[in-house]
Amino acid sequence: MSYVVALARQTFLVNAGVWSGEWPKPVGISLKDKVAAVVGFGSIGQATAVRLLASKVKVHVYDPLYKGGSPLDAAVTFRAWAEEIGSADFIILCCSLTKANRHMLNAEILANCKPGVRIINVSRGPLIDEQALGSALSSGAVHSAALEVFDVEPLPEDSPLRKHQNCVFGSHNASNTQDAVDATSRLAIDLLAGFLASRSLRQPD
Repeated sequence: MSYVVALARQTFLVNAGVWSGEWPKPVGISLKDKVAAVVGFGSIGQATAVRLLASKVKVHVYDPLYKGGSPLDAAVTFRAWAEEIGSADFIILCCSLTKANRHMLNAEILANCKPGVRIINVSRGPLIDEQALGSALSSGAVHSAALEVFDVEPLPEDSPLRKHQNCVFGSHNASNTQDAVDATSRLAIDLLAGFLASRSLRQPD
């Protein structure tokens, strides 16, 4: 969600400008009544949808493997990829990478997107054809992109994406919070303790 807000209000450009001695005032967009295409509706996609809905964003979900059962089901609209992708102001990739969806966001799909769409990838780099994205950024068809992941990591120094100032780059670190580390550690300890307890209760052969 921080990437959504950053692209909507271009806070990254403001920050860079002020640090360099400028006083930029880019014109952003409000989130209310915008449309977000959330690709993948697992735990990350659903957590993102909760925050989008709280910001009055309309959420379209694309996930052929989702079987339903979330309390969010009635609040979002389910679609087949890439049905009505042209209505999306944001495209947020939260799905796993498979052989079938590699480069699912490619030149053909980008050509059908709303002019000025904002792209966010917090999943896996190969979901996006980076060359096609670079071309769309250059032409202005894509307004901006926030990329937490890439085809090659770390992002190579000669990556064409680096020439686009309207990109926000992450380092595949989005889930690395102290709270998440603590929760994961507790879960691992609980699982290990349960396993050891079950072994101690087994009768010797």
